[in-house]
Amino acid sequence: MIKKKIYLIFLALFLTYSCNKLANIPVSCNNLPTYKNCESDLCNYFLDNASYVHEINGFYIVSSDQIPTEEYGFNASALDVFNHSIKLFSSFLDQDNDGKIDQKYVNLNDGLSKHLAFVIGHRDFVDGMTKITENYDVYGMGMFTDEWPYIPTYDGKGFVVNELNSSLWRPKDEDATWEETFHTISEAFNRIDDDFKFTEGAYLRELMDDDISNGTYDISEQNDLEGGGYDSETAVNEYIYQIWQINFSDQSDILNFYQNKVLEFMIQKGVPMKLNPEYKFCIGERIK
Repeated sequence: MIKKKIYLIFLALFLTYSCNKLANIPVSCNNLPTYKNCESDLCNYFLDNASYVHEINGFYIVSSDQIPTEEYGFNASALDVFNHSIKLFSSFLDQDNDGKIDQKYVNLNDGLSKHLAFVIGHRDFVDGMTKITENYDVYGMGMFTDEWPYIPTYDGKGFVVNELNSSLWRPKDEDATWEETFHTISEAFNRIDDDFKFTEGAYLRELMDDDISNGTYDISEQNDLEGGGYDSETAVNEYIYQIWQINFSDQSDILNFYQNKVLEFMIQKGVPMKLNPEYKFCIGERIK
């Protein structure tokens, strides 16, 4: 009887250990469902015109099969960038890393689904597809793989910054998918939260404008480089990304008064402040 009890205890421990191990097995983003019945014209458009399509409750991440640039030292495939982007979005929505969208980010996922899509590929593909998504009242955020760096080894740390004084600043060897996925998240907040605006008079815009007026931040150099096409709303979105990235790297002590106010505002509004580059789950489903 005692031996039987000991056996049952060990069996229970073994099963618990085995289940925990199974729970930690990485989930592949390449698993295709056997059937997908699109419930929207936008979904059908993506299936007809993109090479790869992933859906997170109506939010679409789509890609061409065009080969990314090798300029930055990595011989990556289009599928590599596609899968990496899915992992980043999954991590943003799952801050506690349990493989499910956090309850507090269900509304964020809904905002992404209603207003945005993430399009990956060469500029001609991205520009063409995002122009079409506008017909569905969906704003397409682009990742230009023929121009921008895909650095799969990037972990958001390991760089030193002394001050944030220019819109041109980026971490050394930054992976552009980090920035573009974050911009997509912040664009969703911009659409679902009336306080989270980038327009003139909005709180975030005023903080950036005050930073500029104080002579401690500059967007004019980038505006000159872009031939006068660097608009202030885009500048705000990039400003908050820079602040988010500096905070992520544990260097928030270098932020000035205005930038700290932006950081406090993002935290107050529930912007996901963590990103796990080793995120092992895959939220949503690959449908093409």
